[in-house]
Amino acid sequence: MRTRALAGNALSLMVGIAIGSLVALGIGAALSRPAGPPPPTAAPTTASVPVAGPRRGVLQPRLLLAWASGGLPAGGEAAVEKLAGVRSATTVRTGTDWLQDKPVVGAAAHPAAAIPLEVALIEPSEYARFVAPAERNAVLGLDPGEAAIARSAEGLRAAAEDGAIRLVDRTLRAHSTIDDLAANGYEALLAGKVPPTWTRVDRFLLIQLRGSSARAAVEKRIRALLRPGQALRVRARGETPFLRYGDAVLPQLLVKKTFGEFPVVLEQDGWVEVDPTWRRANIRSARVPILGTITCHRAIIPQLRDALQEMEREGLDHLVDDAQYGGCFGPRFIGLEAGGRLSHHTWGIAIDINVADNAFGTKADQDPRLVDIMERHGFTWGGRWLVPDGMHFEWARFP
Repeated sequence: MRTRALAGNALSLMVGIAIGSLVALGIGAALSRPAGPPPPTAAPTTASVPVAGPRRGVLQPRLLLAWASGGLPAGGEAAVEKLAGVRSATTVRTGTDWLQDKPVVGAAAHPAAAIPLEVALIEPSEYARFVAPAERNAVLGLDPGEAAIARSAEGLRAAAEDGAIRLVDRTLRAHSTIDDLAANGYEALLAGKVPPTWTRVDRFLLIQLRGSSARAAVEKRIRALLRPGQALRVRARGETPFLRYGDAVLPQLLVKKTFGEFPVVLEQDGWVEVDPTWRRANIRSARVPILGTITCHRAIIPQLRDALQEMEREGLDHLVDDAQYGGCFGPRFIGLEAGGRLSHHTWGIAIDINVADNAFGTKADQDPRLVDIMERHGFTWGGRWLVPDGMHFEWARFP
């Protein structure tokens, strides 16, 4: 029987831009392990996401990411490219594909199960301008029906001998392997049109500037295109680890690499059933200070316990209302939008605290001392996101 960790008003959406703990993570730094059992797979290392610095004497174009709550307008790319300070722009569309016949290493087979893949659909000739020279051939050679696989995705699942990637609705061919950074944290880059089976499509822009002063003009132009109430986020390379939609949290690729990959069985109400082999190996119930019994991924329980113990030692336990605990492990889609993106609650690495006082989309109302302790213990806070989710704390690093 699945764990329904959150009430309806506690559903967390992974949008926004709370980069604090991710900057502390740095992505490129090796992660230390918590006390207790290690996670089933290796954490991100320096080699997985290299960040190349500028070469002496070479003018490096400024790279920007732009995305908005509710999606960027379709004409955003053309409008931005008309600005004098913009060298080029490209639109990236992202969605969830489902792998049907490559069993996860060590996972039990299930005839109705499928593995979620977070992928990006690109225009190769445009996207190639935004990657390192060593990665450009892998991008430029990408044709419709082919996939460039992110390097960290290679060890997650058994490979088909014929190089085919058999999805539930179509078959792709593995064209090449590409660096995680060049893939911007997506599991694969695809070319072609948006598949009709994608029920949700997120769109963002990558923009090359001629000079840093053009950034303000880009933001002004995009804001003029947005609908009332939409929030815009613009980030430059170096301000966020990956230039991607919803860049406040780790990409699903790195979540899988650190905590494991599994097939799921889809349900009609936006929840999913996680592979029982993975669940038995990784999801644990344990008692912790203040909250009592929680059910999370075994690898994050020690650092969560340490954070709550610190609150007790500092006499700050009153900052957490145990009656407003919203849960940790809750396998479902974000916003219960079936076919969209999977919530990181599905891995049991996010926790919702003081739910009633921090409804999604409202001004966050967590005490700064609570936030500080959680962030120092390796959790990023949703209250800093583009659309606030003040109840939500999510694993970002091992302290």
